[in-house]
Amino acid sequence: MINRSIILLGVVLFMATGCFARKKQDCPRADIKVGYNYHEKFMRSADGPDERVVPMLLLANSRQSKFFSRDTEYKDSLEATPGGRAVRKKILDEAVRHALETGDQSRVSGYAYKTYTYVYKDYAKAQTTVYDQAGLMERGVYDEPFSEIEWMIGDSIKTVLGYECTIATADYHGRKWTAWFAPEIPIQDGPWKLQGLPGLILEAAESGGQHRFVADGIEQTSQPIYPMFRRKGYDRMGRIDMLKGLRNYRDNGLSMAKASTGLDLGSDAPPQPEYDFLETDYR
Repeated sequence: MINRSIILLGVVLFMATGCFARKKQDCPRADIKVGYNYHEKFMRSADGPDERVVPMLLLANSRQSKFFSRDTEYKDSLEATPGGRAVRKKILDEAVRHALETGDQSRVSGYAYKTYTYVYKDYAKAQTTVYDQAGLMERGVYDEPFSEIEWMIGDSIKTVLGYECTIATADYHGRKWTAWFAPEIPIQDGPWKLQGLPGLILEAAESGGQHRFVADGIEQTSQPIYPMFRRKGYDRMGRIDMLKGLRNYRDNGLSMAKASTGLDLGSDAPPQPEYDFLETDYR
C-alpha cells in the first residue's frame, strides 16, 4: 500500500495550492456540480476495440463553467510546486517498487494521466477555451466561439437522473451528436464543449458509437471554479494543428519516445483511423 503519510501530504499540498493560495484571486463560484462518465472506445490491439470510462466534472453557473477530470487537476496541482513534485515522485517510486516486487502494474497505471482536457466556457464572451494534449510532450490551448455548434431540437423525450430531457442534434467538427437536455435546469451548458441548449445537457453521444457522455450525479454547490494550475505549460495553437499533432503521437508514439529518450519500447501498432478523436475534421 502507498504510504498513508504521502497521500495525506499530497492532499494538504493540493489544498494549499488549490484553495488557500487562490482565495486572493476571488475565484468565481459554481451554482451546480455535475458528474459525467466519459465513455471512449479505442483500438488497444488486434483483438478488437476496448472501452474506457473516465470520470469528469462540470462546475457551472450562468456566466462560466469548467469541465475537467478531478484526478488530472490533482496531479497538475502537485506538478505546480516543488513540494508537490516531490510528493508525486514518492508516489511513483512506491508504485514502481510495488510493481517490481509483485508484478502488479495497476499502481503505475494509476499514476498515468487518463486525460489532459480542460474546457472553460465564458458566456459573456460566448467563447470556449480548451487546454489539451497536442503530442508527446506538447500541450496546447485555443479559443472557439459558441456559434460553431448549431442545434436542432426535436420532440423525443426521455428521463435522465429523474429529469425529463428533450432531444437535440448537431453536426459538429466532423461528428453528428445527439444530446438530451433538461429544460428544468436553466443552465445552457453540458459536458466537454457541448452547450447552447435551453437547459443542461445530461447525456450526449456521437453517431459512430465511439464517444458518449452520461451524467451520473448532480447537486447544488458553491465550489470555486479555479483557473489552470499549469497554464504556462500550454502553447497557443490552432485546434486543427493540435489534433494533427495528437494523431501523429497516437500513431507513432513509441517511435517518438525512442527518438526522444533512446528507450526501445517496441514497435508502433498499425494506425487505426476508424477509431478517432471527439473531432475528426482535422483529416
